[in-house]
Amino acid sequence: MIRRTTLIGLALAGVLALAIGWSLGEWLFHRPVPPPEIAGAYLSDSQSLDDFSLIWDDGQPFTRADLRGKWTFLYFGYSYCPDVCPLALVELNRLQKLLAGQGADENTAYVFVSIDPQRDTPQRLREYVTYFNPKFRGATGTPEALSHLTKALHVFYQRGTSAGDSDNYTMDHTSTIVLIDPSTRPRAIFTPPQNPERLAADFLKIRAVAL
Repeated sequence: MIRRTTLIGLALAGVLALAIGWSLGEWLFHRPVPPPEIAGAYLSDSQSLDDFSLIWDDGQPFTRADLRGKWTFLYFGYSYCPDVCPLALVELNRLQKLLAGQGADENTAYVFVSIDPQRDTPQRLREYVTYFNPKFRGATGTPEALSHLTKALHVFYQRGTSAGDSDNYTMDHTSTIVLIDPSTRPRAIFTPPQNPERLAADFLKIRAVAL
């Protein structure tokens, strides 16, 4: 009787050990990965973007499908911007060259979305963005289409006051760089100052977590 009780106890202990081991393994395998520390806002629970319809700088449609399969750096501005937009494009150019030098640029895209479709035609955008880097692409769209996308990405913009000339106006806007992952999910929002070296390091951190 004692031997039987001992065997039952050993069997129960074995089952308990297996259960604990399985639970521990599940916890170690599925435990949440801590978000990377970046110089911006990391979006860990974001959903894929809703579809949108803009126009590339070559006149072709630009939709969510164009974001699939690559990491995309999005910047919203306008070509007549006197200061923050050209600075942001200079920094993105440096970022692209840094990533290329590290062999980490093959699967990336850099898109400048104009919030000023009245003046920024596709042809003008193409000339503007490629001046900074031949890999850059420009896009724009109707006010309704732009509003749909900017709201989803927490980008603010509005037309400033003009100085008597309807074509002489500024656009007030946030100067953020939004990183979209290959599944079309917003992954990070980088606010100024946008240091290219830090952006490159943060991108590699985010990409490593997403793999």
